[in-house]
Amino acid sequence: MKKKIFVALTLIAVFACVAPGVSEAAYFKTGKSVVVGSTVAINDNVYAAGATVSVSAPVEGDLLAAGGTLYLSGQVSQDIMAVGGTVIVAGSSAEDIRLIGGNITLGGNYSGEAAVAGGQVNVVSGTTITKDSYLAGGSVMFNGDEAGNLKIAGGAVYVDGTVGGNLTVKGGKEVTIGPDAVIKGNFDYTAQNKATIGNGAQILGTTTFHQAEVPAASASGFFKSFAAILTIGWIAKFLMVLTAAYLMWYLLRNDMVETVKRTTSGFWKELLRGFLILVATPIAAIIALVTVIGALPGVVGLLLYGALLIASAPVAGIVVASLLRKLKTDLRWYHILLGVLVFEIVKLIPFVGWIASFIVYLLSLGAFAMVLRNRFAKRG
Repeated sequence: MKKKIFVALTLIAVFACVAPGVSEAAYFKTGKSVVVGSTVAINDNVYAAGATVSVSAPVEGDLLAAGGTLYLSGQVSQDIMAVGGTVIVAGSSAEDIRLIGGNITLGGNYSGEAAVAGGQVNVVSGTTITKDSYLAGGSVMFNGDEAGNLKIAGGAVYVDGTVGGNLTVKGGKEVTIGPDAVIKGNFDYTAQNKATIGNGAQILGTTTFHQAEVPAASASGFFKSFAAILTIGWIAKFLMVLTAAYLMWYLLRNDMVETVKRTTSGFWKELLRGFLILVATPIAAIIALVTVIGALPGVVGLLLYGALLIASAPVAGIVVASLLRKLKTDLRWYHILLGVLVFEIVKLIPFVGWIASFIVYLLSLGAFAMVLRNRFAKRG
């Protein structure tokens, strides 16, 4: 009985990393250049990862993509989720869309919510979104048609489309409302300066401006900002991650070496695997809670999932250390120290740093989960 419970818990914990290799209910494709093009609809979920990924075929399930350059132009019946350097979406989705990337262009028609974060975010003219949208980036341009509420956080924000509900902007230096903009609800924004509102723009609700603090440009201001990073909380977190990285490296050396090798030999595959683990494992555990599998496997599955997410942070530091060593695996204690320090500092850099650290984290999560899965398989 104990063995059966252990097997059930293990399956839940590694569901996402095993599923692409064994499931027949999904279309899975990786490689340097991935093309999913067909006039015949794919009646499954589609998982694609590569240096360049192009998906033009109709997809009846979810579409999950990861890569350097993504071009997604097919009609998707359910959710679209993508992580990439350059992400271009020109298709449509019957449900929600989630995008993370360096440079993102969004076009098409979407019946659900849109959540987009990137260095540059551009929602082009002709794009329609039925439910609320959440956009974040160093530069955000919105020229589409939003039926619900639109919330934007960005350094430079430009809105020249239609917003059926309220428009909320957390801006940095510049907030601009174009001459063709129509905001049917309230316009509430926070910025260093008042918004530039073009002639012809229509704001039917109330406009509320909140003055944001202007950061000091002096050298002393820079050092004060840097010093603020070194808070007790940040230092404590850094020391915990560093300690965990040391313990994992010296106690699980073979597993860590194998994890590092996987991140380099199968970059896109492990990146996609990490993405799938992040989104699919909690769903599998929740299903276990409400089905005949039982509450105990579901609860323990969620606990194992949480433990895997926490453990992947120090693993990411070790991966960064190897990258700094030009992919070598003969790491010393000071290499790991530098790797964890770089990983934690990069996470503090807005937008670009967040994206870079998130990609490394997903990569480490996918590779480490597969190493653990293989270990369990060898031990029966």
